[in-house]
Amino acid sequence: MILGHRWHGRGCLAGLVLAASLTFGAATARAADPDPDLQAVQAVCGRCHTLAVFLNKPRSWSRWNDVFADMTQRGATGTDEQLERVTRYFLENLTLVNVNSSPADELAWVLGVPDDVAQAIIARRERQRFTTLAELRAVPGVDAAKIEQRKSRILF
Repeated sequence: MILGHRWHGRGCLAGLVLAASLTFGAATARAADPDPDLQAVQAVCGRCHTLAVFLNKPRSWSRWNDVFADMTQRGATGTDEQLERVTRYFLENLTLVNVNSSPADELAWVLGVPDDVAQAIIARRERQRFTTLAELRAVPGVDAAKIEQRKSRILF
């Protein structure tokens, strides 16, 4: 699935891969273990500011797109591979999702579920809105451990 973000008019970047919640402390620990996506963030975003500027500030995917557009206008550049990795990093670690309103692709990546489970979540929310993590965990195919790990980025 492709998200509708454009870097330098190159078109949409592949890889809507929303996953685990990240705190600044986890980012520091993770930096010790070379993560190519985090390295790309450092290479592209770290040219102008420290990663601490945004690592503790999860946002909706729409809001991140606004930030990317602003940074691009201010001169942020990178190779296609770097920009894809930056996109993936933000989606996997810093994107909020609302289980009652987010589209299926965002649900799939942030919650770490297959597309069919994301569709089941949408079907369930159309019948009855989610109000708790327990209700979300009750959807067949939802991994309770992933939900627990990502709970700080899951909204209702």
